[in-house]
Amino acid sequence: MLLSPISSEISSPETLLRHPIFIIAAIGIAIRIILIPLLQYGYDMDYWAVIIRNIESGQGLYGLEGYYYTPVWGYFLSFQSVIQELFMNINVMGLRVPETFSIETLPWGFTSNVTSVAFNTAIKIPFLISDLIVGYLVYWLIKDRTQDMRKATVGFALWFLCPIVIMVTSAAGMFDTFAVLFTLLCIVMVRKDKLFLAGVLLTFAILTKFFPIYLLFILLAYVYVKHRGEGSLSRSLFKAVAGALAAFFILMLPQIWNGEVSDSLLFLSSRISEEGGSILIKGAMLLNIICLAAAILFGILLSRKSKEKVDDYFFIYALPLVLMPFISPGLPQYLVLAIPFLAFFIVWRNKHYFWPWLLISIGGSMFIIARYCGLLVSAGAFTDLISLNDIVSAMITFNTPLSHWSRLIDLSYQIAHAVELGVVLGLLFFVLEWYKKGCRGEDVFGSVGLAFVLRLRHKLLRTIGGK
Repeated sequence: MLLSPISSEISSPETLLRHPIFIIAAIGIAIRIILIPLLQYGYDMDYWAVIIRNIESGQGLYGLEGYYYTPVWGYFLSFQSVIQELFMNINVMGLRVPETFSIETLPWGFTSNVTSVAFNTAIKIPFLISDLIVGYLVYWLIKDRTQDMRKATVGFALWFLCPIVIMVTSAAGMFDTFAVLFTLLCIVMVRKDKLFLAGVLLTFAILTKFFPIYLLFILLAYVYVKHRGEGSLSRSLFKAVAGALAAFFILMLPQIWNGEVSDSLLFLSSRISEEGGSILIKGAMLLNIICLAAAILFGILLSRKSKEKVDDYFFIYALPLVLMPFISPGLPQYLVLAIPFLAFFIVWRNKHYFWPWLLISIGGSMFIIARYCGLLVSAGAFTDLISLNDIVSAMITFNTPLSHWSRLIDLSYQIAHAVELGVVLGLLFFVLEWYKKGCRGEDVFGSVGLAFVLRLRHKLLRTIGGK
C-alpha cells in the first residue's frame, strides 16, 4: 500500500481503539452525523436536487439550466442518482413549502424549496468520508516529515475538528472537501513518485475547485529537483503532464462530444469576467495576477533548491499560495483548502499559525451562519424537532434592521471579516518568520529578494521617521 510505511503504529483493531486519533475521529464523526441530516442551505442543496432530476430526465448535466460547475461534481451527482435509485429509495428529494414563502423576499437568495432530511444525508455522507480521508492524509504528511506521531495526531485534529470544515461540508453541504482531497492525494503521489497518477489527481482538483492551480508550478519544480541530473527527468515530467492532460480529456469528453465545453467552463469564465468587471472596486483581477506571479516565482525558487531541502521548501512555498487567493475570499468555503496547510505549519514550524487558523475558523463559520441563517429549515419542514414557523420568524428577525442602519445579519458579517484578518495574519507570520533571520530569508527568497526587502524596509523607516 502507498501509505503503509507511515501507518504501522495502527496495526490492529486493538491499537486503533487505543490511539488518540480514534477518539478525535469519533468526536468529529458524531458532530457531523448530528448536523448532516438537519442542516442545509436551501439554495445550493436545492440545485443539487434539480441537477439530479435533470440527469434522471435524460437531459444530462448541461441540457437544462441549473448546473454551472465543471463536470467533476456533476459526475458525482450522477453516481449519487444511481445509488439513490438502486439502494436508498428516496421518494422525496425536496418540496416547495408554503410556510416559507415569506423568506423569499429576504436578501441573499433564500428559497422556499426545501430538501428532505433523507436527501441531505445522502449528499453529505460522502463529504464526511472525504473529510476523514483528508484528515488521514494530513496525519500521514506530518508524520512523514516530522516522524512525530503526536504532532501528526494534532494535525489530524486541526483538520477534522475545524469548525469551518464541519460547517462547509456538514451544514452548508458544499463539496470543497473533494478539491482538498484530490490536492493532498496529488501531493502524496508526487512524493511517492507516482507522477502519472499525480497529474490525474491535480486535474481532478483544479476542475473541482479552481484554486489548487496555484500549486502547479511548485509541484512541477518538486519533480524537477527530485529527478535533476538523472536521465529520467524528461520522462518523469512527461508522465505528470500526460496524466493531467489524459484526465482532462477523459473528464471533458462527453462535453466535447456534445459541444458543451463552453457550458462546462462557464463557472470559471463567469467568475473571471465578473471579477474583471469590478476590478476598480475589488481589485480581484489584480489579486489573481499577483497570485499567478507568486506561483511562478515560488516554482522558480523551489527549482533551485537541493534535493535535501526541497521537501521542506515545498510546504513553505505552498502555504502562501493557498492563502493569497483568499485575501478577498468571496465565499469562505474556499478557505477549506488552506486548513491542511495551516495545520501542517502549526505543528511543524510555528504554533503562532494557530491564530490564523482560529480566525479563519470563527470568521468562516459566522459567515455561513449569517449567510445561510435558514440552516434549520429542513429540520423544521421534515421533522418535529423544531417549529418551522419559529425558524421563519427567526430568519425574518435576523434580517430586520435593529436601527436605521444595522441588522443582526450585518453584525454577523462584521464578525465574519475575521476570515480576511486570519489570511493576512497567516501571510504576515510567514513573512516575519523568514525576515527575522536574514539567512533564513535568503534561503527562502534568495539573496536578491532579501536585499530588496531590506532596502524597502530602510526606506519605509526613513519615511516614517521624517528623515
